[in-house]
Amino acid sequence: MPTPELVAWVQRMPKVELHVHLEGSIRPQTLVELAALNHVDLPGGVAAAYDFSDFQGFLDAYMRCAACLCTHEDFERVTYEFLCDEAAQGIRYCEVFLSPMQHLRRDFDFDCIMHAIREGYEQAQREWDIRMGVLFDHGRQFGVEAGFRVLDRALATRHYGVIGLGIGGDEVHFPPELFTELFAQAHEAGLHLTAHAGEVRGPESIWGAIRSLNVRRIGHGIHAIEDPQLVEYLRREGIFLDICPTSNVRTGAVASLEEHPVRRLFDAGVPITLSSDDPAVFQTNLVQEYLLLAERFGFVREELLQVSLNGVRASFLPREEKVALEAEFRLYS
Repeated sequence: MPTPELVAWVQRMPKVELHVHLEGSIRPQTLVELAALNHVDLPGGVAAAYDFSDFQGFLDAYMRCAACLCTHEDFERVTYEFLCDEAAQGIRYCEVFLSPMQHLRRDFDFDCIMHAIREGYEQAQREWDIRMGVLFDHGRQFGVEAGFRVLDRALATRHYGVIGLGIGGDEVHFPPELFTELFAQAHEAGLHLTAHAGEVRGPESIWGAIRSLNVRRIGHGIHAIEDPQLVEYLRREGIFLDICPTSNVRTGAVASLEEHPVRRLFDAGVPITLSSDDPAVFQTNLVQEYLLLAERFGFVREELLQVSLNGVRASFLPREEKVALEAEFRLYS
């Protein structure tokens, strides 16, 4: 187990979190209350809802969480609570995914949703001095045409803090090449781009995201380790992988922590960041993920701080804000 001194050091270490989903971050008690208010069935309670053994089981749990968000007050509350939980871990900046199709298919007003998220953010910012950007994460299983609906909503609500577009969801049946034109239009409109790839598929998914979608930050990307040429390309080009170890084990993307390639990717010079992905669903948080790197993968303090600095560099913050934040992080030792 990590020493109390290391736990305290990691807790205090300034951090960013770049790969975390709002719908998967709802506090368990809040989820129970929202489910009751909005008449969503949670058979067996939260524990049963979060009991799954594969990626499809995770998607089912995630959609159940999303279904519990129905009103302006719901979105405002979960955003505020999420940011309070982030700030309590020493997180100075985060980029949070929202899954638009979970709400568009219920014909929700996106101006209302984003106004609520903004209000929750502003309250947390006043109390904790934490900053946040919102990324719209299109579930690729909903198809390309739906992706353009998501892009329209992103552009219409960017004044609320929407900064980018990504794709997640069913990587197996919906390769990145399908979304080439969607990402081209998002880039032309000035949105930042990222994509889940190499989570449950192999290196070809990562190559596809890089070549067809023009992304320089990949969600997960752990199967890059299977292709030495890809590993070298990621290192040489400085393409970031947002790594989420607990998530990868819980969804079956890797069989066990012992088989997780995070140590090998880091040692090969691939720039990695660290995130919790869906902290409530996976029953983890960013501090625990950093302690996992130390306990199970032998990361020392200097390496943990390097991962934190990578997060600043990989973020979609303006350059001058990155420089200021990195200077602040470098003061920590």
